[in-house]
This record gives sequence, C-alpha cells and structure tokens, in this order.
Amino acid sequence: MATTRIDVKPAVLHWVQEVSTGTLNEAWASKIDKWLKNESKPTLNQLKDLSKKAQIPFGYFFLDNTPKEDLPLLKFRTINNVGIERPSRNLVDTIHNMELKQSWISEERQKNGYPASFFSHGFKHVANYRSLSDEQIASNIMNSLNLKLGWNVGLKNRNAFNLLRMKLDQVGVIVMYSGIVGSNTHRPLAQAEFRAFAIDDPFAPFIFVNSNDSYNAMLFSLVHELTHIWFGTSELYNDDYQAQHQFLNPKTEKDINRISEVIIFPETLFTTEWQKDNEGTEVDQIIAVAKRFNASPLSAAIRALHLRLITQETVDQLKDELDREYQRHKEYQKAKGSSGDYYTTKAAQTDSTFAQEVERSVNSGNLGYNTAFELMGVSNSSAFEKLLGKIKEKG
Repeated sequence: MATTRIDVKPAVLHWVQEVSTGTLNEAWASKIDKWLKNESKPTLNQLKDLSKKAQIPFGYFFLDNTPKEDLPLLKFRTINNVGIERPSRNLVDTIHNMELKQSWISEERQKNGYPASFFSHGFKHVANYRSLSDEQIASNIMNSLNLKLGWNVGLKNRNAFNLLRMKLDQVGVIVMYSGIVGSNTHRPLAQAEFRAFAIDDPFAPFIFVNSNDSYNAMLFSLVHELTHIWFGTSELYNDDYQAQHQFLNPKTEKDINRISEVIIFPETLFTTEWQKDNEGTEVDQIIAVAKRFNASPLSAAIRALHLRLITQETVDQLKDELDREYQRHKEYQKAKGSSGDYYTTKAAQTDSTFAQEVERSVNSGNLGYNTAFELMGVSNSSAFEKLLGKIKEKG
C-alpha cells in the first residue's frame, strides 16, 4: 500500500522555518529543506509529528498561504524589549487559550443577564478624571475594589496577590496565572518575553499573569493590568525595568506605570519607609522597603528612581543581582524536580468564578463535556471532577 504524501505549500514551510527557530533539531531542519527543494514530500504522520515538535496547529499545513495569526495584544507593548518581532509559540498559544476562555464566559454572562462589569472603563464613573493627580486616580481605582492606598503594607508572602485577586473577582474580573502552556510542563512561559496581559471586555475583563516570577513580582504585574482594565485598554506587559522605554502608545503606558506605582507605593508612605533604612547600601534599603510593601525589589527600585531617591545605575545593579538569584532558583527547582499536587496547583491558577460558571453550565445541559474539558484544560471527566473539587476546597 502506497504511503500518502502531502503537498504542503512552500510559503507555509518557509513560515514554519521562521517561527520554529530554536525548537527544531537539525534532522527536522534538513527534512523541511528537502521538502522545499521538492526532493520529497512529507507524509501525514510526519506532519503530525512536526506539528507537535514545532508547536504549530496541524491544520496550518493545509493552508494555501502563510498563516495569519492576528494577535492584537502585540500592539500594546514596549518596542525595545525581548520577543517582539517574532512571538514564541508559547505566548501565541497562551493568548489564544485565554481568548477562548474569555469569549465563552463573556457570552455566557450576557446570555444569563449578567450586568456589565463597572470596573472595566471605571474611569467613566469619575468626574473630570483627566484633571486628577496620579494619587487621586489610584485612590479611585482602589476605592472601586473597596481598598485604600496602603492596603498592601505589612501583608506577607502571597497574601497581597490573593487579596487583590479576590477583590477583582468580586467586580467581575477574571484572573488566571500559570508558568506553562496549558498543562505542558515542557513548554514554560519565558519571563523575559512577557509578565502578564490584559484583555478588556465589558462583561468578562480578563487578566493572565506569568507565574515564572515571585508572588511579589506577580503583584506588580497584576496591579499594572488591573489599571489597564480600569481604563478599558488591553495590553501585553513585558516591562524590562529600564528608565527609558519606547512605547507604541507612550502617553497611555507611562500613565499606567505611574498609577500602578502609586497603588503599591503611595509616595508619603514610601518615603517614610525609605527613611527608616538609611544605614546600609541602597540595594539593602530597596530590599527592606520592598518587603514592607509585599512587593518586588525591582518595582520598589523603580519607584525610588522616579522619586529621585536613587539612580538608574542602582536599579541596574539590583537587577543584575536579582537575575543571578533567579537563575540559581531556576537551577535549584530543576534539580529538585516537580513538587506538590498537580490538581492543587492547577486549582490555584484557575479563577474560581470561571470554574463555577463552567460547572453550572455543564450541569444545566448548556455546555458539553468536551468543551468544558477544553475550557478547564483537562482531558477527561475524572480530571474535570478532581480539579473542580480542589477549586472548591480552596474557596
């Protein structure tokens, strides 16, 4: 019986070469070269294998032209950062995955008569907001979450992140986080490529945070994105903590950065705490202040820089030290191997309200199990029930 071979268009193969740089070995590169030179054609099984290896949807190989992946979020990021010209498949697939979840829950909420979230475009509820200071706008944002500036002072470990996530849940904002694509531990999300993104929607504003970071660093990412949602703007956040940035929308992004800093580090409180630790080095001072605000040292350093308490040289010095520490931590975690219960970890990463609405829709017969499995990132009913159970346990 003859082997079926597929005539993949050269434009598609060239695109595969471009987007899979670094993910395919020499053997695969050689095969694709032969296909392009028309020395041979791929079999169906070869294309299935290549789809998995290159992390490319199988259906793309049957297109007549170069695949077009519309990623509006890439319009909202710093130009001078890593991974801009060619986003990784991990980022692309994560965005698509979260867009699928958001689309479903937005439609579900509208169908069931949910009101639009007042937090999205919250600035419209504030009179003359353009004339307000950053501190006043930050205070308005926090008031809409029933919090006051200084809310995070004295909180420990992940408590500030969890508190803010709970408050956002109460105003209809979905918050997910993970450090991998779906459940694939072999596809980690690069911290250097992005830290978080926000997708605005009147009924289901959505925030995703890259968890390949400390909870303190994730806190600033969450605050940054919730500020975007309050202004009604979507964004891919990949700040590299430099003093000078180039932005596609410079005014908006600089405003968001300043307001986010105020939400975590109100000026009066920050300067008061800063003055308490003036005997050690500036780096020691930054780390001590960051702990009291339950924030990352880098975000505290940027706040100190903008308040003219330190120079960019100190920020760069701190960043180098933290990068070395981060690499040591990654090596330790790799050597240690995976730890903790899979379902407990996945439950923590999944928005509780989202899971509840998926379960309710399944129980009412409005959502099929296969779609529910896809939305929850599981493969079968047993995994679905286990995950829902863990989510209910966490409350």
